[in-house]
Order: sequence, then structure tokens, then C-alpha cells
Amino acid sequence: MENFKIIVAYDFQELSVAALKQAYELARFVDSGIMLVSVVNDDMLTLAGWEKMKKKIHNAMERGIAEELKEVAEKASAESGVKVDYRIETGKIYNPILRISKENKARFIVMGRTAQQVEKGGFGSTAMHVVQRASCPVITVSSEKCITEFKNVVLPIDLTKHTREKVFNAISFGLHFNTTIHLVSVVMGGISERKSRIYQKMQKMKAIIEENGVTCTEKLFKKSHLSIHEVILGYSEEIDADAIMIMTHQEISTSDTYIGAIANQIIKDSTIPVISLTSAAALHKQSEKSKYWFSKLFNIK
Repeated sequence: MENFKIIVAYDFQELSVAALKQAYELARFVDSGIMLVSVVNDDMLTLAGWEKMKKKIHNAMERGIAEELKEVAEKASAESGVKVDYRIETGKIYNPILRISKENKARFIVMGRTAQQVEKGGFGSTAMHVVQRASCPVITVSSEKCITEFKNVVLPIDLTKHTREKVFNAISFGLHFNTTIHLVSVVMGGISERKSRIYQKMQKMKAIIEENGVTCTEKLFKKSHLSIHEVILGYSEEIDADAIMIMTHQEISTSDTYIGAIANQIIKDSTIPVISLTSAAALHKQSEKSKYWFSKLFNIK
């Protein structure tokens, strides 16, 4: 069975259209097809008086969705030059997406927020469930503007042990998209920037990135009245970044499904794509000693 390494949550709304187009270059990146996943949430059909009609209504909904999805897939395949297929599932939206991504050993899940969620400044529970539990990176799209080249990626640096894995993932983007990686962090407390542990770590990470042929900049902010996520988002806007790559958990958490406060706010408030990595996503395929989850990383020193 052919595996589709790029899974796109598709609900026919404008942001899911943007998410699909976002997936085109990613599919070329990992040399894979795209699987559109559309989920029929039939909760309302379980209400009293609807049970007898549930199957008929569900079948009619599936037929209509299938016809539209087929057209979308055919058009997307023609536009992108990669194979695009589709599946229709039933239930809570996040469960099929996670299951199908696992079945296909997906490299990315791409999904958008609904217009209503964007207007309210919120982040939907469906997307949050996917970000929390996915074993591959999740790219969340909050704008209809399609970014496909990732020329500038902001990489927030902290002192957790998984920062190195995040840097390797950033390098893989840099090698493929000719990306400039922008390291950013905030010095907490009264210590001078150059004496801080985070400064020393940032220098090491910059050296690793540059040694592998990827352009890298660094920016260390002093603690201010702004929250850390506001500093990161402001810096991303200042340099016209194409994406932000984050870890979604905190090291102190006992569960990898926990999303740290800073990561949570970045995901909710960012107007550019956010590439979210749990520990599982960052370490995907690490058991293969000679590589990380991207075969593109083979030439990393």
C-alpha cells in the first residue's frame, strides 16, 4: 500500500485550502503524495429522533463530500505535480487524522484554523488535540496567504534537552529550502547576556547550523515587560519570517501531551505557520542511528 507522508485536514474552508497549498512543496520535500482527510462529525445525528435516519443521512453526506473531494484532489494533483488522494472518516475530527498519520508514518500533518476561530483569536480544540498527540511535526496555518518556501524560519531556543533535535529539524529545512534560521531567546533575570547559559547554548547551536551549510542569525533579548511569546512573535514579524518552529512541551512535564504556556501562546497568536514538534515528533526515527526523521539530514556532520 502506498503511504502518503503529508496528511492535510480538509474541511473545504479557506484555511484548509491554504493548508493544502502549503503542503505542495512539503510533498516534494519528502518525495511523497498528499492525503486529504475530511471527517464527518455526526454527533448531531445521535440526538433523539435522528437515530433511525442517521445511516441514510450519513451516506448522503459522504457521497456529496466524496464528489467534492475528488474534484479537489484532481485539481491539487494537477497544480502540484504530486499524487493527491482523499479519505472520508467519521467521528471526532482529530482521531482519524492522528490514526491515518500513524498508518502512513506521516512526515507532516498540515491543518488550518476555521475562520471563526481566527476571528476570536482562539485555537480550536481539534487542532490542539492533533498538535499534542501527533508523532510527526504539525504545521498549523492561520492565514490564507500560502507560504511555500520557508526562506526565514524563527527558532526559539531554551534550555530544555530537546533543543538539539529541533535544530536538526531546522537544518533539514535550511538544506532544502535555502532557509535562513533565526535563533531567538530571552535572558531571564539580571545576568548579562554573554554570561548566560542561554547565550552559550545559542552559540553552540549556531555553530552546528552553520557547519552544515545553513545561514543562521542570532538574537538575544533582555527581559522586559513583554511576555516571551510576545517577544518571539514580534521578532518574527520584524524579520518577515515565514514560519516559527517550536517544541510544544516543557521538560518538567510528566506527559509529552502537555503543551507549555509559551508554545501554546505562539500557536494561538501567530499569524504565520507554526511547525510544532512534540518530543516524539522531534525524535521520530531516531532509533535509526545514522539519521533523523528526514533522509535529507544524512549529510549533517
